[in-house]
Amino acid sequence: MAQVMVNFRIDESVKKSMEQACREMGLSMTTAFTIFATKVGREKRIPFEVTAEPCGPASPWPSRREEPRGESLLARQKRLEALCAELRRSLTSIHTAIPSSITGLSMERIRLLCGDELKEKAAGIAYAGQNLFSGRNAGALEEKDLCILDEYLEDLSDITEDLWDAASVLVPAMKAWTGGDTRIFEEYEWRLSTVSRNLDGLQPVMQRFLRSTARRYGSARALQNRIRQAAEQVETDFVRTALEDLAFLAARSYDALDDSTKARLETHYLQILERTLQELGQEERSGGDPAGKAALCLRATSVVSQVLSSGGQAQRERDQRSLEAEVTALERLAALRGDVPGGAGPEA
Repeated sequence: MAQVMVNFRIDESVKKSMEQACREMGLSMTTAFTIFATKVGREKRIPFEVTAEPCGPASPWPSRREEPRGESLLARQKRLEALCAELRRSLTSIHTAIPSSITGLSMERIRLLCGDELKEKAAGIAYAGQNLFSGRNAGALEEKDLCILDEYLEDLSDITEDLWDAASVLVPAMKAWTGGDTRIFEEYEWRLSTVSRNLDGLQPVMQRFLRSTARRYGSARALQNRIRQAAEQVETDFVRTALEDLAFLAARSYDALDDSTKARLETHYLQILERTLQELGQEERSGGDPAGKAALCLRATSVVSQVLSSGGQAQRERDQRSLEAEVTALERLAALRGDVPGGAGPEA
């Protein structure tokens, strides 16, 4: 049966929760969506109840149990090891399934990718992970920004799933092949080449983690440092100027934000800004045209500025209301004392 590509967007938090659930069931997201689509097509209905009634009260900011940093590092180490093992399994399943009877440029490229290029990159990531979590680095990791390490693990998780998805359709396609045009494997060559490029993109993230310091939330200075640290990876002058202005705005406006806005700013908007700056830095270093990425960075900077400015505006409105209340109270007091014309004097 011919395969087709389906692309659509979902909320990032929904994707992450579904990835975790699928992983626990031994499925990929592609397999889960295929099961859903097959059931809908067969039964001509959504295979569960869809209503407008809420399931129950829910907070937009779920509580998070703070775990000791050592335990947190151990959990990340285990996740990295599991992802590396999954990479090896997928590469091995493809490489061992390639029959000698299939020839052609695309298939030769697939052989090289799975037998050498991707295999070496996966081994390099596993070796780097072993060094990262070795005993001699335990103290150093305590001083690093684990949010960047989480970004690295999420990117690696996406790559691992992409490779698993490719293997799940490529291996059956090779086993079912009985001859004919081998250009049908060009799509798989492209998908594996994309995995290879994405693996290369992990190194700058790891370097950023190794250069980082533990993130301290809840202060304007910490936010300034985070913005300036992100700015260090780009060279475009007008982007760096905009980021310096943003850091200055953070110093003035951050403390006026309420807790939910601070959380949203640091866990969502600022992460988007950091990601776009990372992509701009990669474009600059590769010698490409950074104009498009620079424009995205300015847009992300503008959004963060608006969030900060809204907090400052809210504080100014609160100050104005407080001032108006004080003026009104003073006017009433003056009227009672007879200090203003027409005011009622004190009772005799």
